[in-house]
Amino acid sequence: MIKKIKYVIIVMLIIANVICSSSVEATEISKVTNVRTREVTKTFKSIKNASLATTKLKYTAGYKISWKKQKKVAGYNVYVYYPVTKNWKKIKTTKKNYFTLTNCFQGEKVKIRIRAYKKINGNNVYGQFSKVKNVKIKKELYPRTKWGKVKKPFTDRVASENAFVLQNKYRKSAGAEKIEWSENVYNVCLERAKQISKNYRHDGWYETAMKVFSKKYKIDDEFIWIEEGDSEYGINYVSSENILEGAFSYKEAMKQWKRSSAHYKNLLSKSHVKGAIACYRASGGYYWVALFADADIDKLLEEKCKK
Repeated sequence: MIKKIKYVIIVMLIIANVICSSSVEATEISKVTNVRTREVTKTFKSIKNASLATTKLKYTAGYKISWKKQKKVAGYNVYVYYPVTKNWKKIKTTKKNYFTLTNCFQGEKVKIRIRAYKKINGNNVYGQFSKVKNVKIKKELYPRTKWGKVKKPFTDRVASENAFVLQNKYRKSAGAEKIEWSENVYNVCLERAKQISKNYRHDGWYETAMKVFSKKYKIDDEFIWIEEGDSEYGINYVSSENILEGAFSYKEAMKQWKRSSAHYKNLLSKSHVKGAIACYRASGGYYWVALFADADIDKLLEEKCKK
């Protein structure tokens, strides 16, 4: 009995020493400070006149976010804030004390924060986050080809969530309950946004929803079947869709949907419970998709997956 007690004490002392060592070293990781922003400008070619002479035009490709470099750290994690889900999402891990923020739609206020980390006993130990840095996106940000086209198509999650916040404000003003963000529906919106950039039509949105949900949840039914007492009925996984081409900012996208009586009526429908919005920038322009569900689609999909 005495030997066992001694063994436990020794083990506890070893664990305590490891914890203390980690705590001491963690305190050595300073809080990230002096976060600064600077425009990153580049150029592209353009036709100058009828003689086909070319000229170079400047544009803002991004914002360089930098901070005071720390000694003896493994690197830094950069986080951005999502306004609907209210989450800080890690978007970058870097060993350098800077990174370039790009691929943003116009008119956003992007919130950034950074923290340093080091490896201790094989684990990452983190310092404190920097103060939140607000970056106002005055003009759209994206790298271009030498002739000014989008170098690589991209989506903007912050713009998508900002549009969703504004959509709920429209609903509140009209007396409708706010709808909740659905990550499952957002994944469908992303697929649809890419589709309408090539074929701008409403056709296929429900088939796309089925395809996305089937891949994740292994479903094969066309509807979600609900049992109530002795009866059973089916509901659509997603009930309706709004699409839009050409809006360069989330505010402009929502204004255009508001000006259209059919789209506005759809986004105000009191039957909607869940939904999401996605935006996509491709060489052909700006594309927006809003999808709506008349039931708690996330809960129902999870329940169906467990059966």
